Amino acid sequence: MDIAYIDANDTTRKLSAHGVRTLVRQLTCGFNHHGLVGRDTVCMINFNDINYTAAYLGTIGAGGCFTGANPCYNARELTHHVRIIAAKFILTELETLDISIAAAREFGIPDSNIFVLNFRNETIPTNHRSWNALLEHGDQDWIEVKDLSTPAAYVSTCETTGLPKAAIIPHSYLTSQAAIIEKQLLAKEGISYLVAIPPFHMFTAPVQHALPLRNNMTIYTLPRFDENSFMNAIETFKITRTIAVPPILLTLSKYPASRPQSLQQVLVGGSPFPLGIQEQMYSKLLPQARITIGDGMTEDGSGAFWKEKRKDTTGNIGQLLPGSKTRVADREGNVLTKENVFGEVHIYNPLAMKGYLNNKSATDQAFALDNWIHANDISHTRDKNWSAVGRSKDWIKVRGWQVSPVQIEAALMEHPNILDVGVIGIPAPDGCGESPMAFVVVEKGSSVDADQIKLFLETRLARYKNVEEVCFVEQIPRNPAGKILRRVLRDMREAEEPTPDQTAAREYAAALQQINLYEKLKGSESNSTAVSSRVVGSEEEAATSKKRKSCSTSQFWPWRKMRILSTS
Repeated sequence: MDIAYIDANDTTRKLSAHGVRTLVRQLTCGFNHHGLVGRDTVCMINFNDINYTAAYLGTIGAGGCFTGANPCYNARELTHHVRIIAAKFILTELETLDISIAAAREFGIPDSNIFVLNFRNETIPTNHRSWNALLEHGDQDWIEVKDLSTPAAYVSTCETTGLPKAAIIPHSYLTSQAAIIEKQLLAKEGISYLVAIPPFHMFTAPVQHALPLRNNMTIYTLPRFDENSFMNAIETFKITRTIAVPPILLTLSKYPASRPQSLQQVLVGGSPFPLGIQEQMYSKLLPQARITIGDGMTEDGSGAFWKEKRKDTTGNIGQLLPGSKTRVADREGNVLTKENVFGEVHIYNPLAMKGYLNNKSATDQAFALDNWIHANDISHTRDKNWSAVGRSKDWIKVRGWQVSPVQIEAALMEHPNILDVGVIGIPAPDGCGESPMAFVVVEKGSSVDADQIKLFLETRLARYKNVEEVCFVEQIPRNPAGKILRRVLRDMREAEEPTPDQTAAREYAAALQQINLYEKLKGSESNSTAVSSRVVGSEEEAATSKKRKSCSTSQFWPWRKMRILSTS
């Protein structure tokens, strides 16, 4: 009997493809018995498990819409997720039961519609139902969907911009995505995958929920990424392939070359993947092994680009996948036709998301007038190969130059003592534009300091791309896909005590406000005396101060030098 899913932490727990089919039929019957009708939504809050696929397909088979919530959410975040997808049922593991109950009560979901996923026969609190209650009503065929544009899932997206939205994923999206990725990965019998990232993410879903059932492959699951468990599983089960986000690859690249020797392919996606990490990882793999990079986003059909099967040393993100079209536009939306010109990526895929659930404004912003999706990525193409350099909204405006934080992060990751890094833009000390700031995770016991990091960057990037500030942290906040949560970094920075440079910048900004106030009131003779005494002593001083506002090169540096001297 072919085994489709095995628990890497407990190999006595396993499921065959036939076993998954049986569970899907039972869940289809059970959900319908408990009142699932139409496109009711089932929200699952659970770390990865061998039963996840059955719950995913069982919900869709019953005619409902599946949504997976991040089990690391707090009560407030989960309540937001439950509200925007209008959940009717909640499936939750014991670890997240309390916040699930809180979210359910906030939204009016009765306790009878909450099912506890006690997959290991854990004892559950009284007055709560086990998920086994869904399996006690016999079985039935799943619903046959005739209109493939019918929604099948709601996927949380765009956490990097604030509160997540729910992308509407139709059946056509899921089936086409599975078929394309099956072909790109050359899926075949005998391959084993190790999966330790969220199975509700659209990067993971086709690999975990489709390939094992269609190709007699085996998925080893870990509830979440733990480097010791991950490396032990690769060695113990001779794992041939894994799917990962860049932080996992960063961890793998630090291990001796003898450990990941069975790996033949590493599929990477979810966030930008610096070339430096790729080179480190290749040094630990066998010569025939390949790192395959998928790039795209939930909205566009996921995986609009895919690295060719050859070994890449350029750091690009590959070529366009079948069925997708891509173009580059300038800030005004004008399409750029020349190669090697930077601009915002627009993607067209007839099988993409249908929009954001109950959010017309966000949907309209996501799509251009001709139904192309704004990827919000800055990219360029050369010889049909695409290279991404960052998110358009994350770019830092330094003295008129657009600076990509991803480029700075990639350069910093080449430092031997840096484990992870996140870069944001902060107000420049002179009050004109922005400067880069780096949040850095270093190896334990490392003595590297901020000045050394800046000197390191000087050898790799232009001076204006160097960081103004360095903050040492224990970890970089990321979402389940591995994308850096820059808004969290900005909040962290704002919560810190101001440095002398920050204080100087704020003083300068306050002075500019006073000058503006003076200019507005200057024409009023009745107020001129009061204003002059409150702001500046004379018109000559005001004129001198006003010139500073332009931040010309000739005046910027003397002023900054004076500020440094005054705060030293």
